[in-house]
Amino acid sequence: MSFTKISVLVPTRQRLARLETLLASYARTVHPLNHDAELVFRVDDDDHDTALFLAALGHLMIVGPRRQGYQSLPSFFNELLPASTGDVLLCGNDDMVFKTPGWPALVLAAANLFPDGLFDLGVTTLNETHYPFSIISRAAAERLGFVWDPRIFWGDLFLRDVMAAFGRSVMIPAVEIEHDWAGHHPDRVFVESDKHILRRDPTYFQGTHARAVRDAVDRLRGLAA
Repeated sequence: MSFTKISVLVPTRQRLARLETLLASYARTVHPLNHDAELVFRVDDDDHDTALFLAALGHLMIVGPRRQGYQSLPSFFNELLPASTGDVLLCGNDDMVFKTPGWPALVLAAANLFPDGLFDLGVTTLNETHYPFSIISRAAAERLGFVWDPRIFWGDLFLRDVMAAFGRSVMIPAVEIEHDWAGHHPDRVFVESDKHILRRDPTYFQGTHARAVRDAVDRLRGLAA
């Protein structure tokens, strides 16, 4: 297969200033006539200001229940899958800032090195060691049945580890997307629940995370060329 379009999946809630920064950086770095990228947003149904803001700009958007807030991030990404139209998926955040002009073409060129769709592409970020962005193919997500495994939380690390098992976890150093994750500057979205702390316990990665990776690797074996 040949990859031609990236969907940037962005769950967001009550952070219009962040969204304005994201959208401005997107406009500076993506050529609108190339049609090689799109932004797709997921908004909570009680966040009317954000929904109105995005609707006025004409971006793709779905609206759904708050669920368990930040803990439901995997579900939010999975809900965005059928709403997107790209054959490459970038799991984003509303605090991301695109820095590299023409980055979609660079990402698609890297994706097309793996026409079977088995890859996880990483880019240069503020903190890629801990919270790498995940860039995978729609074909892989559809074979898995999800973008992020709903059993786990740190889906970026999950996807990196799954594709590393195939030797397909690849960095694109030339593409920079700044990501000032909430761990640097705690905000309402991040601190509204303290349960995320438990997920940093080593037993989480030795148990739930490891099982999810093994399951995904088994499911994706048939995709490899």
